[in-house]
Amino acid sequence: MAMIDIYKGMANTWECDENGHLNVRYYAAKVGEGLASLWHAIGLPRTARRASGLEMAVVDQHLRFLREMHPGWGLYGRAGFLEVGTDHVRVYVELLNGHTDAVSATFNMLIVSRDRKTGVPMPLPGPVRARAEALMTDLPAHGAPRSIDLGPPGIFAAGAPTLAQTEGMGLIEITRGVVQPIECDEGGRMRPEFYIGRISDGVVHLSRHFRPVETGKERSTTRYGGAVLEYRLRFNKPLHEGNIVVVRSGLKHVGEKANHIIHWTFNGETGELVSASEAIGITLDLEARKVVPMPEDRKRHLETLVVPGLTA
Repeated sequence: MAMIDIYKGMANTWECDENGHLNVRYYAAKVGEGLASLWHAIGLPRTARRASGLEMAVVDQHLRFLREMHPGWGLYGRAGFLEVGTDHVRVYVELLNGHTDAVSATFNMLIVSRDRKTGVPMPLPGPVRARAEALMTDLPAHGAPRSIDLGPPGIFAAGAPTLAQTEGMGLIEITRGVVQPIECDEGGRMRPEFYIGRISDGVVHLSRHFRPVETGKERSTTRYGGAVLEYRLRFNKPLHEGNIVVVRSGLKHVGEKANHIIHWTFNGETGELVSASEAIGITLDLEARKVVPMPEDRKRHLETLVVPGLTA
């Protein structure tokens, strides 16, 4: 496997969530940092991209979370190319535990080269493609999809709903806010890690809806928490600084240990669906640090909340 190191750092305490492990947005943020080194390595540094007006935009990404990362643990990232096209590449990234070299998370990303202003595809220079081809690698079994099908064309090809059209569908609004400057790149567009971050922040509201009974207890005081094992996100149009961001979510399927959840992210001003994602969520025993089955009463309750026909 021809892969190169693209990131070295650690799981900071402030990057870890209520479950005591690195939050999904910071896995994605560290990969985003690493991509800058990958582009530099193939002859496409920031200065060259700015001069040509080219941007490398993530349009589809599949994530798997294999092992937890706890505060203070070192981690590093390495990357290679699964595919090199005229105006796109498919990049594979692994984030590894810096103490054990065990793979913690994997990213499989379709990234297009396009004009920063118009969004029109721009071909990659020949020397850039040649350097990328020298870093071709195979997708390992631990990075392949497990519970999410990467084959279907997706909701944007099939006809995406508007925010108004989701009324009455049984979806839960888990996020409503405004895109902040800190969430944006130099062009004022929300960076990929904040789409998954906004979903992560909203899951607490979804969890409350999923409870079979009202316990009166805060989620963080219980022995059990939630975690995501697998994610896929598709990006259609960017959100910009100051845009209203709304996420509505629903259950696609309930299993013995895992739930298949759909998240739709909208521009709250235009009503347009800007990103669609699906996640495989599990119940995590925070003492044993392992996946546990859902209680039967909770499972029966969740089955009543499944929204037929949800897709991403």
